[in-house]
Amino acid sequence: MASQAPGVETAASSRPALTTVPAATAEIDAHALLAEAGRRLSGSLNERRCLRAVAELAVAHLADGAVVVGPPKGPARAMVRLASGGRVEELASREDDLAQVPGLLAILTSTAPAPSQRLASDAVPTSLLPGGAGQFADLLLVPLPGTAAPGGALLMARRAGRGGFDAHDQSLAVTFARHAGAAVSAATHYREQSETMAVLQAELLPPELASTDRMELAGSYQPAVGGLLVGGDFYDVFPPAGATGSVLVLLGDVCGKGAAAAALTGKVRQTLRALHLVEQNPSTLLRVLNEAMLPRGDDGQFVTLVAGSVIPSDHGRLRMTFATGGHPAPLVLRGDGSVEEVPATGPLIGVLPELRIRTATIDLGPGELCLLYSDGVTEARGGASGIEQYGEQRLRRALGTCHGMPTAATLERLRQLVSDWVHGDLRDDIAMLAVRARSAGSH
Repeated sequence: MASQAPGVETAASSRPALTTVPAATAEIDAHALLAEAGRRLSGSLNERRCLRAVAELAVAHLADGAVVVGPPKGPARAMVRLASGGRVEELASREDDLAQVPGLLAILTSTAPAPSQRLASDAVPTSLLPGGAGQFADLLLVPLPGTAAPGGALLMARRAGRGGFDAHDQSLAVTFARHAGAAVSAATHYREQSETMAVLQAELLPPELASTDRMELAGSYQPAVGGLLVGGDFYDVFPPAGATGSVLVLLGDVCGKGAAAAALTGKVRQTLRALHLVEQNPSTLLRVLNEAMLPRGDDGQFVTLVAGSVIPSDHGRLRMTFATGGHPAPLVLRGDGSVEEVPATGPLIGVLPELRIRTATIDLGPGELCLLYSDGVTEARGGASGIEQYGEQRLRRALGTCHGMPTAATLERLRQLVSDWVHGDLRDDIAMLAVRARSAGSH
C-alpha cells in the first residue's frame, strides 16, 4: 500500500460512516450554492472581494469555518479567514507559514491538477484556523484551479457536532472551487495588469515642474473623455545640461490615440531625454529625432513637436529660442495684454528625410508669459453648432483675458474655456505648458 503523509486523509480513508444529505436536499443546496457563487463571483474583478466572497460562500453553504489562500503577491499571499458567526479576517501569509499544512504548498505551486484532501483535525496549526483553537473536527482542503496558474486553495472546517465532509460534500466543494478559482484567477490577472499599467503610466504622466528664481513653470494635461490617463500629448522640461546652461522646454503630440499613442509618447520622451544630454540646440534635437524615427516611417507614425531653450538674460528677462516640427507655434502674452505668435516653423517629424526648420528667438520681460499648447486646444469642436473648432484666434483672445493672472490660473482658465466650448465632451487630449519670467519680488 502506498505511504500517506501524516495528518492527511484521502476520500477513501477509513472513517466512521457519515449521515448523508437526502438527494432532494442535496440538489437544492448545490443549486443554491452555485447560483449564488455565479452571481457574486462573476460580478467583480477585485481580487480582495473575490477572496472574501469565496470564504463567505463556503461558510454559508458548506462549512463552519473557511480559510482562503490567494495567489502570490510579492513575498506574501493574501489570506482570508472566516468562522461561522465571526468576522472576516484578511491577513498576509508567507510560504513558510503555509508549509505547515500538509499538501497546501503543492496545491499552491503546482500547475498539475490536485485532488481535494481531508485532513485530520490536528494537521493544521490552530493559529491558521479562524475562530480560535480546538473547535473544528473535520477539515477539507480543496484547490482553486486557475486559468494559467493555480488560483489558490480553500480550506474548510466543520465542528464536531455537524458531521464530516461526505462524498457529496466533496464533489460539491470541488465544483464550487472550479467556479471560485476561475473568478479569483481572473481578478488576479486584472490586478496584475492594473499594477503593470500603473507603473507604465507613472513613467508617461507629465512631470512635476520645478520653478526657479528667474522663471515660473506650469503645465496642464487633460486626456480625452473616456481615454487613458496618458495619451498622445505630452510636455517635458529638462534641466540645464552642457555648456549652454539652458533649460529645455518641450511640448508634443504623437499620431494616434489610446495605448498605441501612449507607447510612442514614451519612446519619443525617452529619446529626447537621452539626446538632451549631448545636444541642447532645439533645431538639432528635432533633426536627430527625425532621423531616429525615419526607419519607422513606413508604419505611419509621426510626431509634432515644439522645443525651446530658455536662458536668463539681463534685467530679469528670459531669452527663448524655439524650433517647431509641424506643431502650433507658441503664443506670447506681453506685459500690455497683447498676444503674439512666435514665428518658428518646420515640417512633421518622422516623415521627411530632411527638415527645413526656421527657428525664432524671443525675449520675455518680467511678468510676461509664453504658452506652448497642443492642437487639441484649437481643434476642439463645439460651440453652438457642436462642430465648430475653437480655433487659434479664439485662443489668442482667451489668453489676452488672462493678463495679470497667476501662471497656473491662466492654464486653468484656458482649460475651462475649451471644456465649456465642447460642452464637456473632449475628443482629443489637451496639453499646455506655460513659462513666465518672474517679476522682481514675485518669489
